[in-house]
Amino acid sequence: MRKKTKQSKSNIPVYRQLRFKLIFFFMIPVLCIAVLGVVSYQKASDGIISRYETSAFQTMHMTNEYLRLSIDTVRTSYKGYLNEDELTRYFQGLYDSDTASRTNMNKTYTKELNGNVNGDALISNIYMISDSVPSITSTQTAAEELYSIYTATPEGALPGGDRYNYYLFGNQSAADEALGTDASKYSLRLVRGFNNSKTLMIIDISRDAVIDALSSFDAGEGSYIAFITSDGTELYPDGTSTNADTIFTGTDFYQNALASEETNGMEYVSWQGETYLFLYSSLPSHNAMLCSLIPKATIISQASDIKMLTIIIVIIALFIATLLGSLMAAHINTNIYQIFTQLQKVSSGDLTSQLKVKAKDEFKLLAEGVNVMIINMKNLITNVTAASNALTDSADRVSTSAETFVETSRDIQNAISEIESGVSHLDENSEDCMTQMDTLSYKIGDVTTGTTEIGALTDSAGASIAEGISSMQNLTNSARKTSEMTANVISAIEALSEKSRSIGQIVESINHIAEETNLLSLNASIEAARAGEGGRGFAVVAEQIRKLAEQSADSAGQIQQIIDDIIHNTEEVVLVARETAETVSSQEAAMQHTSDSFHDMDTQIQSLMTSLGHITQNVENMEEAKNTTLHAVESISSVSAQTAAGSANMLRTVSAQQDAITALEAAAENLQGKAGELSELLKEFTL
Repeated sequence: MRKKTKQSKSNIPVYRQLRFKLIFFFMIPVLCIAVLGVVSYQKASDGIISRYETSAFQTMHMTNEYLRLSIDTVRTSYKGYLNEDELTRYFQGLYDSDTASRTNMNKTYTKELNGNVNGDALISNIYMISDSVPSITSTQTAAEELYSIYTATPEGALPGGDRYNYYLFGNQSAADEALGTDASKYSLRLVRGFNNSKTLMIIDISRDAVIDALSSFDAGEGSYIAFITSDGTELYPDGTSTNADTIFTGTDFYQNALASEETNGMEYVSWQGETYLFLYSSLPSHNAMLCSLIPKATIISQASDIKMLTIIIVIIALFIATLLGSLMAAHINTNIYQIFTQLQKVSSGDLTSQLKVKAKDEFKLLAEGVNVMIINMKNLITNVTAASNALTDSADRVSTSAETFVETSRDIQNAISEIESGVSHLDENSEDCMTQMDTLSYKIGDVTTGTTEIGALTDSAGASIAEGISSMQNLTNSARKTSEMTANVISAIEALSEKSRSIGQIVESINHIAEETNLLSLNASIEAARAGEGGRGFAVVAEQIRKLAEQSADSAGQIQQIIDDIIHNTEEVVLVARETAETVSSQEAAMQHTSDSFHDMDTQIQSLMTSLGHITQNVENMEEAKNTTLHAVESISSVSAQTAAGSANMLRTVSAQQDAITALEAAAENLQGKAGELSELLKEFTL
């Protein structure tokens, strides 16, 4: 019996349920919306940041331009004092002889400076300081030698050594007390030297003017801005200044901006653990720079509203997608499980049920199609049941016929098997005879091959022995010649030894002549000494003769040593040559003995070849007899093989017929069983 299966909703994993898939698919466009929101936010944020950066940079540049314009205005307004003839003569000391004129000149320019200070909002004080004459200032200071006092400070040393350039400093000066002012009265100090005298013109730029310029740059909460002068003083919008605990001066990004060739720039930097936008704009002519730090959080704060709105829209979209997915999944699941319940009844064999769906969409069409399928299946089962009954009757008749056919085929197979057994026995005996003849043939062939090879080897050995005899004769002749040459060498060496001894006698004569010459030289030297001044030349000749005699004696000694070595070596060579002669004589006797042995071997090889000829003739007679016997056995084997082949073919045919009948019988039994199973299965359906 077939087991009935039942599948419920709880058997489907959550991730495979339709509800999960619908919600998941609805989430895809929501995620696209989220991505769109993120991209939009990023674009808006980038745009806001870009506009903010541009605006801040332009404002920074305008502020710097305002400060530059103010400083250039002050420099232009008062640079005329540097070239006035009266002031030049005054500071050069040309009025020192006229005290009244010098005093009047001082008062006149002091009054003029005070008028400029009162009428110009950009400046707070003006100083023209010198050591040689009284300084002219708007502060009415009584201090003397103001030039030395100011140039002794770090910032005063720069213009003191360079009278042709302007220098801009902050309000942190050690000379303020001597100049009659304080840091709260000014923010910047512009200094330039006179061309033709040790005099400096100092202009204090108003504190309010600088504060107004810096305050106009409002970068937001947490931002920093400062105007940094060449002496490292930082001026802030609240009017404070410092060159000790600074914000910008000690940082790497400020040093990089200071070393850069660009006069304006901006970059994001890390400072005190946070990210800031660093802006800078420099005044190259005054070695000063306007710097600002703006927190990145302040810049992107304007994009927070867009970010929040994007998050809210994405959350609402997620909620709507989840709700719609759940509603659609509930509707689909209800109809699917209603159809599934009815189909389970059909699968269990109940074809009387019909699907009823309340939906009016595609599920209604699906239910109608299933109902039509059930009706068609019901008709098909009815027809199959009738055909199954007819099939069962036919299978029974086929099975009975197959059994009768199997019994007759077995009797035929047994008879053919007995015939095949006799023929096979005869064929085996013929094959054994053929095998023995083949073995005999192989052995005769082996003997023939062996005798042929032995003949070839004896021929080769005879030729080799003949060559050996010829070689031994040649070696014997060579040994005789070597012996004769060795005897000649010994004679030549002995003659050389005698000649070497003769050379020794000649060397003795040379030594005797050298001794006589040496005595003669000695006597000549004695006679020259007796002759005094007149025999000095003869003494030189005698000295040279003595040296020549000594050199001849030394050379004769060396020759004697060489001759002794030659005689010694010659004796050794004679001994070796004699030993060689003895060895050659012994080799000559051995070669003669070897030659005799080769002659004996040649005689024995000739006898062996005669015996091999008789053996070869007998083997050829055996080969002819073997061929006659082999032909007769082959005829018997051919007849038995044909008979065996015919019996085998008949047996295979009967065996194949037997296998086919057996298969037919098995197929009939299988058909009968399947017909029974089909009948049982059809009984499960309720029509």
